Amino acid sequence: MNGRKTVNFISPVLMFVFLFGGWEALVRILEIPKWLLPMPSAVFASMIANFGEFLPHILMTIGTVLPGFIIAVPLGLLLASIITSSKIVSGALSPYITFLVTTPLITLVPLLMLIMGYGMNVRVVTVIIQSFAVVNMNACTGFLNVPLMRTELMQSLGASRLQAYFRMMLPSAAADIFTGIRLSAIFATTACISAEYVGGNTGLGSQIIKYSQFLKTAESFACIFYVAIIGLAMYGLISLAQRKILSWKI
Repeated sequence: MNGRKTVNFISPVLMFVFLFGGWEALVRILEIPKWLLPMPSAVFASMIANFGEFLPHILMTIGTVLPGFIIAVPLGLLLASIITSSKIVSGALSPYITFLVTTPLITLVPLLMLIMGYGMNVRVVTVIIQSFAVVNMNACTGFLNVPLMRTELMQSLGASRLQAYFRMMLPSAAADIFTGIRLSAIFATTACISAEYVGGNTGLGSQIIKYSQFLKTAESFACIFYVAIIGLAMYGLISLAQRKILSWKI
């Protein structure tokens, strides 16, 4: 078991060294201009040296992602519960949920801005729309795959629908629900950045565009790396929560 944990730790570290070491060597050997492709060392140096300049935009992005994500998760679960309990509702809503998952939100952000204007609200709504649909689809999969035997057992015990939902449906579908929540964390981050691309002067997405326009590629990559860190941190925290909550399944 310890050997497996060691391998799981060392493997990504070695891959990190291989990827970024190869990137650094390639840029140096081919003498690629820094405005076209900066060296990883320059990007990491920019992340540290300009952290004070990046920090307000990092906080703005986090302040957009978290509220949208926190609203999207229970909304997706609630709608999944309604959809899986009625074939009529499922037939009416499922195509639109699929549409929201498959449509890049950057194409809808301008329309949302026409309706809601510029500002924080439209960004949070963008995150909610993109994230709740992913939670919803995975939760629906989990609810629909609950063994019929368990449902019949709860009925034979005289459990109410609410009791059956909390004591049988949610635990049985928990693995699929957490998969949806993990994916929605990534979708929340990308949706936020898409909204910041289109409008606004704050947030990491807007800074990526700004630095790219001025050919400050190292700073632009630094913002991209910070976006990745936010997404990975959320994904990791949810994975940790899943292991703690579903430890009985391991």
